[in-house]
Amino acid sequence: MSEDSDKFYLPLRDLINETLVRDIVIFSFLFLLVITQVWENITLLLFPLITFGFSIFFRIININKWRTKFDNPTVVYNPLGLEKKHANRLFFSALFQLILIFWVGAESLYNPHIIDRYFPYFNWLFIFLYTFGYFWIFIDLWENTKIEIIFGANGKKSAKDHESVISYLKIKHFKLILITNLLIFLVLNIVNSILILTLDQDPLLGVQLNLPGTGSAGSDPLVVSFLLYLIFIISPVIAGISLFFNNREVNLFNKKDLDKVLKPLPKDTQMVILENLKVLNNKIRNQLNIE
Repeated sequence: MSEDSDKFYLPLRDLINETLVRDIVIFSFLFLLVITQVWENITLLLFPLITFGFSIFFRIININKWRTKFDNPTVVYNPLGLEKKHANRLFFSALFQLILIFWVGAESLYNPHIIDRYFPYFNWLFIFLYTFGYFWIFIDLWENTKIEIIFGANGKKSAKDHESVISYLKIKHFKLILITNLLIFLVLNIVNSILILTLDQDPLLGVQLNLPGTGSAGSDPLVVSFLLYLIFIISPVIAGISLFFNNREVNLFNKKDLDKVLKPLPKDTQMVILENLKVLNNKIRNQLNIE
């Protein structure tokens, strides 16, 4: 492992790369275009911000993934799956949310007389993109979530590579995580669709939402349901809880499985792998010390 990995604190320049800067520049540019429309109510702006925040979190982890990579033998440590995929998917969701917000803001300024007609479609698509972004990261989580030891000449995988996987996301836990997030995704969107139709018939059941063009040409504030605020909280919270349990599950593995993998290797190599595993996570360190 690199000597930099021994440092407890890392300078900012070691935490970023061109990909992260690119994401921040693109998102910031679109966000500036949106706020130039002068939004009095920032509720809608918070949705892409929190999605982008999650994307940046995974992007930074992926950028610094090399700090958990070792020379031959190699310890592959993916307790959260492929962070690069998570970051790309959430970034995609955040950008589309910003584009939709910019569109509805522009329509409220230049065509306020038709915004009432199109806002229900915006509401449905906007919530769909927001909730789907958090569900999307769990679709193929099982394939990439694992702790694996790869040994062989020059760090290449051996013919019996499958024997080097010492911990992975069990299929029953994967199904539980996926089904839970799928149900939440479906329920939130179905209820939101029902409320969109209900509010269209009885606006008194919702809360008013001002757009940049509200008031021009006699346009009234739009009406949204209270569910909008709950969705803003529920989706990222459930995703965070799911990732927490996923991480905990992968970091708890059977010591006997590890011993089977290490047995064919020289003693000094076994010691190196054990020390490397202890460096990766406090739970692994405590588990190895206890057992």
